[in-house]
Amino acid sequence: MKRITFIISIVALIGVLLISGLWIFGSAKLSVVSLDTFIGVSVAVLAIVFAVIVGLQIVNAIDMKDRMADLERKQNDLVGIARRLAENDQLHTKEAYNLQAGICGQNAGIRISESNYVEAFCSWHSALYYAILADQPDQINYVMNLKGIIALISKTPVVNFETIKPQLISECNAIRKTVSYRNCLSSVYESTMSSFWAKMKQLGYSDELKQS
Repeated sequence: MKRITFIISIVALIGVLLISGLWIFGSAKLSVVSLDTFIGVSVAVLAIVFAVIVGLQIVNAIDMKDRMADLERKQNDLVGIARRLAENDQLHTKEAYNLQAGICGQNAGIRISESNYVEAFCSWHSALYYAILADQPDQINYVMNLKGIIALISKTPVVNFETIKPQLISECNAIRKTVSYRNCLSSVYESTMSSFWAKMKQLGYSDELKQS
């Protein structure tokens, strides 16, 4: 577009210079161009050039506007795709957390049937942890089940509790940083965990504070 404008300007300049030369050398019989004719032709040529340049600028502006609109549409499409991908990732993550919560809950049930209540408590606590990550609405039920398991603990666990204790403490700290903890679980959760650590201390294990 700029090249076309430049060419037209050059042609117009050459035309004006040619007419000027013919008028200047009119006395030498090279031309019969009068001053009025020169002015009229020059103005006409300049008017034509000006009209063409303005027209090209208008066309260029319209083309640029269309390109900007096309780029904006493509950008909006990309933003929409990114949003949908993020929503899908979040949905898949929640499904994975729900699955983990279910698996941990089933494992807790198996441990209870085997009278391994400390292991059952740790598994059910992991179920609570994943339920919170999945934003399940009935998280308080997990805590109440934890209280029920504590009441059953009366002997040392089958496996060494110290091997699973770091994961339990890590989950405790993570739960305390969640929105669910701040909104509805803090009081009942803390009382439950205090009862658990007190029970473990009775069984000869160090409490949470000495290991966290």
